[in-house]
Amino acid sequence: MISSLSINRIVRGSGLTMAIVLILVAVSALLAVLPEQMVLFVGVLLVGLPLAALVISKRTRNTAVVVMLVLLPLTAILKAFTGIRFAPLVFDLGLLLACVLHLGEGLLRGKLRMGAADLLLLFLWGLALLQMFNPNVPSMQAGIEGFRKFIFMSIAFYISRHLFHMPDFRQFSKGMILFSIPVTLYGIKQFLVMWPIDYRMIELSTSSPITFLMGGWIRPFSTMSGPFQLGLYLVVMLPLLLVLLTRAKPRPWLRISLFLLLGLQIALLIMTRTKGNWGGFLVGVIVLVLLQSHNPLRAALRLAGLTVIGGMVLGLLLTVASGGTLAVLNDAITAVTNPLEAPTFVFRMQLWTEEIIPALREQWLLGYGTSSAGEGLQNLYEGTASQFFYSHNLYIKVLLEMGLIGFLAFLTLVGTSLWGGLRYLRRAHSIQPQVAMLLQWSMAVTVAFLIGGIVIPTLDAYPANYYFWLLLGVLSRAGTLG
Repeated sequence: MISSLSINRIVRGSGLTMAIVLILVAVSALLAVLPEQMVLFVGVLLVGLPLAALVISKRTRNTAVVVMLVLLPLTAILKAFTGIRFAPLVFDLGLLLACVLHLGEGLLRGKLRMGAADLLLLFLWGLALLQMFNPNVPSMQAGIEGFRKFIFMSIAFYISRHLFHMPDFRQFSKGMILFSIPVTLYGIKQFLVMWPIDYRMIELSTSSPITFLMGGWIRPFSTMSGPFQLGLYLVVMLPLLLVLLTRAKPRPWLRISLFLLLGLQIALLIMTRTKGNWGGFLVGVIVLVLLQSHNPLRAALRLAGLTVIGGMVLGLLLTVASGGTLAVLNDAITAVTNPLEAPTFVFRMQLWTEEIIPALREQWLLGYGTSSAGEGLQNLYEGTASQFFYSHNLYIKVLLEMGLIGFLAFLTLVGTSLWGGLRYLRRAHSIQPQVAMLLQWSMAVTVAFLIGGIVIPTLDAYPANYYFWLLLGVLSRAGTLG
């Protein structure tokens, strides 16, 4: 009897082993015949399984979403380590899964509440999906990548409005500050010395290699896909540090640490040499001062003080700078004091006048389709009869891709969210301090992105576009945060 049991166990064990071997052989055969991009996509899905498990569980879902949002800046370094251009899809699919599960649960239980902002966002999604089939879009791949690069990131708007509560926003802001420390230090390291993996990140980036070099120096990009992406990430982080330093009243050792991090991040923002981001940050600071100063005289004095300090710092930089760095600083001063004469703005004006305006006259209502002005997607249009545009402007990009209808819907969504946040800040008498700080941070970053969008398609910059939509969602639900 013992021998028969042993035989049965051996047979069962052998059967299980054989089944595993057959499955592995079948999977290997399938991968062997699939295109390379599909194989890489399957690899990304397997890597993302642990995150998916955390998202599926309702208890850990919000924490998992916070972690993914905080880790988004690892985009380029993930590509470099894995060799997979689709590596960031791990985070994208995880965030999408969280939204789909929450939406499904809300529909099944009848607890889902949709406001006007949600309907506007749904309209934009539907329009962007339809624009993937615009006759000007050369392929389905171009449409999908254009959709992901721009409107897909607005799932963070839904996350902000429906998934997150104040404890989640507190966890998110703390995680952002902590994770920004290695991101900042690594960016400064790049400005001083480049490692082989840094060149690998440049190789895998969709940005042109030219954008990484200016004035004989590498423009730092840290763990992201380019200097513009890093600059916008810092535009998100710097107002958060300023709000904490001016409103949170941290302990002395923490205040010193935050001041040090603030100084390093301002220095890194200057190193990126992205003047559009500089302008956006400066306007964001002005917005913070105005929001925190109920007395107009106090606001004027604070702005005057900041102007004096900024002038002294700029004078010091001009004194010690030389060569290419001095030329970049002089160019930046011209861009601020006389923007119409700045070389980069003159180039953009010429581009808009000679190419963009005639194109918009021909297709002003419906536009040219999702991806037709997507940053870094020009290679998908090469060798085709389709038209691709370098917009160098957020608003022109939306007009080109989604036409006047999509442009007006986008402006309405942004405008109503900003107005809702500002009205709540001004009219709420007993607003909680943490809610006020979150709204001030959101307002400053949103305005900074919109100002930077005059010369940069800011919402094409991954991962900062996620943060824009998340903080815009905060403004749209200001009255329910407390």
